[in-house]
Amino acid sequence: MSPRTGANGVQLKKFECVLCDMFSTSPSSDVICRRALDELTPRFHRLPPELCPREKQSLVDRARERWEGRGLEPGRPDGPVVVDGRPSPWPFDPATSLPQCGCVRGGGGAVGNVRSAERAWRKEAQLANLIRCVLALVPEGVRGVSSDSPRAFRIVDFAGGTGHLAVPLALLLPDCEVVCVDLKKRSLDLMHSRVDGMVVSESVVDHKVHCQSSTLRKSKRIPNLHSYHGTIQSYESDFDIGVSLHACGEASDWVLRKCLERRASWVVCSCCCGKLRRDASNPYVFQSTGANEKQVTYPQSKTFASLGGCDNKVHTITAEDFDEVAKVSDYSQLGDIRLPKNACRRAAKSLVEWDRLLFTKEATQQLEDATAILAKMDPWEASCKNDILIGWLSLDTNPFGNAKPVSDPSCDNDFQIALDHLFGDQSSPGKTGRDQNDWTAKEAHEIESQIDEWVRGNREDYDAILRFPTRMGSRLRKLIHYTAEIKGLRHWGEGKKESDKTVLVSNRRI
Repeated sequence: MSPRTGANGVQLKKFECVLCDMFSTSPSSDVICRRALDELTPRFHRLPPELCPREKQSLVDRARERWEGRGLEPGRPDGPVVVDGRPSPWPFDPATSLPQCGCVRGGGGAVGNVRSAERAWRKEAQLANLIRCVLALVPEGVRGVSSDSPRAFRIVDFAGGTGHLAVPLALLLPDCEVVCVDLKKRSLDLMHSRVDGMVVSESVVDHKVHCQSSTLRKSKRIPNLHSYHGTIQSYESDFDIGVSLHACGEASDWVLRKCLERRASWVVCSCCCGKLRRDASNPYVFQSTGANEKQVTYPQSKTFASLGGCDNKVHTITAEDFDEVAKVSDYSQLGDIRLPKNACRRAAKSLVEWDRLLFTKEATQQLEDATAILAKMDPWEASCKNDILIGWLSLDTNPFGNAKPVSDPSCDNDFQIALDHLFGDQSSPGKTGRDQNDWTAKEAHEIESQIDEWVRGNREDYDAILRFPTRMGSRLRKLIHYTAEIKGLRHWGEGKKESDKTVLVSNRRI
């Protein structure tokens, strides 16, 4: 069986074949299915609006009274607060003077204790994006006024580790209860150590509060901050907003399930999609306990699991198919994030998130006002894992106020490049197909120039062969094959071991 090729004659990788089957009228077809395109294409929206400067200042002024009353020292970042012209985002900026225990940069009790300025800026940007979403979901009255309700407004940071997100949220929202849930006791001990200036051991009972679980601890210096030692599934208390930043593998899916179970809003930014494969360990559990309790079946949504295609044919997206998509979704090339290069891999990641979004929509279809959106961090460079799922169940908790979520077409480019690569112009009528999903324009120009120069120098020698160096990598070898093909030159590969593989181009025409 000959290898499958895309719209431009480039041989498709295994996961690209899966994507092609997902969106085609039938397996191995190169005709796009419009229904699949409508139902499976990820649609991004803009993040909820930030608090205005006046609202931010009012929030900080009110919280600062509590900070000073508890003797919480303002943060003194160890290193520059501007990286490549990018200042620390609110609330990690110098003007806010967040207490040291809630800062990311430097030592001296900072919850992050991150020394690298570049890494610290990225972490601050990630946290700032999630804080922005959470504050938009918190009702205005809760942000500014103490509540007389039987239970405080509760935000749960699942897989919260050492409290990178939970601590600043608790500092900014002193009238809200913030619970940091994690399976690693050591991580929670570190959070309490940095906040309270002491290591909390199992023998310390003074700071425990009444709960269904004996593993809930209360911070001494930030009394609205708690930690819960246990699995996401075992947390049984009610809450209003569930949040998680880069919870590994299926942990993000358990966060969504827990929020749906408790009828809470959610802000979920996932990580380690490759760990969703059936043959991979569940890292959230495995790294903490050595066990592998993979319990979620993928794909999760009915739309993905069985898509009614064109001509009454039914596509079945199997677990094996999803494994291929999930495996390549662990995209980590930050420098390519706004380039066509590797667009198919980023498109695969967005499909994993879209399956999650469709799952939440199917689970809340009986709730008329339930809404779920997919957005990206601002800026995208905050992380390669920059997709954020945001959901709410009533109009009262709409983070956009009385408005509807605003679509964000700037996030559609990767998926369109991937479709053009697979199907050509039929994926976007009137647009020119693009083929640079795996390489940059500069790389394509360099390879083309090298081949053109060699052809001019060997115009009369039909037996001449251009041998490219070994160790160029599969991506550039693929580019050489593609360039030679469109120029009508013969080309083939040599070498079995990766270190020996190369591409040869002949002056003879095809």
